[in-house]
Amino acid sequence: MTNRGYVMLCSCNPEVLPAGDVTGGFPSAIEGLAVEVCAEAASVRERAADDDLKALWVESCEGIEPINLAAACKSDHPATEVFLVAADRTGSVVSRANAAHLDGIVHPSDLGDRLREAALRLAGDEKCGHREERAPALTETPSERGDKARSGFLLTVVSGSGGAGKSTVAVLAALAGARRGLRTALLDADLQFGDLGDLAGFCPAVSIEEVVAKQAVPEEVGEAPLALLRAPRALERSEAISESLGALVELVCQAFDFVVVNTGGSWGEQHLQLLERSAATLFLVDQRASSVRACRHALDLCLRCGIATSSFLLAVNRCTRHAPFTSIDVSSALDGAHVVELADGGREVEELLGSGLAHDLADEANPLYASIERMLDELLFLPHQEAEGGVQVSLGRIGLKARTEGAGSKRAKRKGRLSRRDRVLAAKAR
Repeated sequence: MTNRGYVMLCSCNPEVLPAGDVTGGFPSAIEGLAVEVCAEAASVRERAADDDLKALWVESCEGIEPINLAAACKSDHPATEVFLVAADRTGSVVSRANAAHLDGIVHPSDLGDRLREAALRLAGDEKCGHREERAPALTETPSERGDKARSGFLLTVVSGSGGAGKSTVAVLAALAGARRGLRTALLDADLQFGDLGDLAGFCPAVSIEEVVAKQAVPEEVGEAPLALLRAPRALERSEAISESLGALVELVCQAFDFVVVNTGGSWGEQHLQLLERSAATLFLVDQRASSVRACRHALDLCLRCGIATSSFLLAVNRCTRHAPFTSIDVSSALDGAHVVELADGGREVEELLGSGLAHDLADEANPLYASIERMLDELLFLPHQEAEGGVQVSLGRIGLKARTEGAGSKRAKRKGRLSRRDRVLAAKAR
């Protein structure tokens, strides 16, 4: 190899390039075109550190999924162009490539031409003007974004079992986002039994089926401060709609600043697509021991599927002073994971949401709504702090990490509880 740079193909498949597709001989002619071939994942990841490596195509390797190797190489060296070679362009594959910030997905039939063109560019042939089709990046600066479609903040609400309060939390989180001035969409991905249309109350709404069919969000819905995308009314339509969920989410994220997705209790392929695409995932646990066990079960599934959990935020729901579980209990059960608490909002939560009066919970500063607002403070943009170009600066995302609170913070919490009790007693005395 010369110092002009080279490109690399990671493949253990001898038939990935048809005979004579790049040049007549393989691999000797490829060597002449500054293309290297390697099949060992560890070697590819090590070679990705080479400054002379300009682009990497990952088709297959030993012992690791190609998407995971491509994601690792891109994470280690963001300046290197990394492409996934795959014939499968389902929503799951595309969302995983986007989440890893890969530069594109190349079909195997186009690989030979792409390698030749890249190698000829490195050799100085400026007549080769074709550029790789780049997958849309999810975290670009304004200068990088240019005229590209923007991508809103996607928050997915999940749980390991039904009844944890996903629908309630999703509705109130979307309402809190809208009240912060973000154009917000509430997407009901509980495709079989979603009922957000009843809980959200009066707001512009459109059926998911209509958006999928038209490949666009209606203008009157897209311009609303808070919009609802309803689940299919016909139960038998849910399976067909689930196949388009990945493309639907991308479409909605381009139309709104903040997208909150509610999910069903039964996990499927659509859950994995959403987890891979989300900027943050809120994982709910309620006050049942079975809910904690189900959470552990679902997290193990994520690890087996290679889904990063760094953007997960665990929250124990319906917390009161006498609740069976606190954030400390759940954190201990989940190996020290960081867990926040969502307060029990009382009977009025079910009464008002059942009547479509979610706004009343916000107006009355319901404890559950207040705790959701505090949670969003750590996930969403700061409304008052701006960076260069007028772009809002986002707070650090919450990941699964050990708690670092010391004795001082515990004393502060205990003191806060006493002061609140004193205020309540004083109010009753008056």
